Amino acid sequence: MSVTRIIDGFGYVIYASLILLAIWGVYNAILLYRSLRKKTIKDPNALILQVGELCRARKYDAALSVCQSPAYWHTALAQLTAVALKNRHKGTAKTKQLLVTEFHTEVIAEMENRLGSVSTIVRLGPLLGLLGTVASMIAAFGRIGGSEKVNPSALASDISLALWATGAGLLIANPMMVVGNDIHARLRRLRDRTERQLQEVLDALEPEDSPKEKDKDAARRAERTTSAR
Repeated sequence: MSVTRIIDGFGYVIYASLILLAIWGVYNAILLYRSLRKKTIKDPNALILQVGELCRARKYDAALSVCQSPAYWHTALAQLTAVALKNRHKGTAKTKQLLVTEFHTEVIAEMENRLGSVSTIVRLGPLLGLLGTVASMIAAFGRIGGSEKVNPSALASDISLALWATGAGLLIANPMMVVGNDIHARLRRLRDRTERQLQEVLDALEPEDSPKEKDKDAARRAERTTSAR
């Protein structure tokens, strides 16, 4: 088997790899948009109001059931609210730390992994295309060097096929770059919205001071004022 045929075969492997890369990119993009749609709640006020009323009535199990109901359980706000309800005895500061960890490990971890695959496709597409172009050009000039008479039509066809590899790589990378940036922006918006909405839930979870505790606080403040004078 001649070196030219081996290089030709390698070039076709590159073309097949580009096709698989494009399919993998579209697959990841579809899953990412589906995941974002599932994690985003359409009407957060309904959930916040229900959970807030139940928390103020100290019906925490009922509030947890609302978060785990089929209408809400797949959304980021409901998942994090359920974590806050389960860990309400640990204090606000500790609960917020748990919510940050839960958000990054359970809510968006899979999406970030798939987004990493999209970024890899963006970088790998042009490189594979360039490799295919180089391989095809080597094969084309190898055929020119091995023949006494050059056929211009065959040479133009080989060069055209070689350049198509680079074009295909760029054609894959550019849309994937747009998709990746769009998903990055959507993830940031999801994080910001969820943070604002979750703060209202945390406010409802904070226990109100009893009248005796308020009187004690007022007495302490009065003592400090008197001592300062």
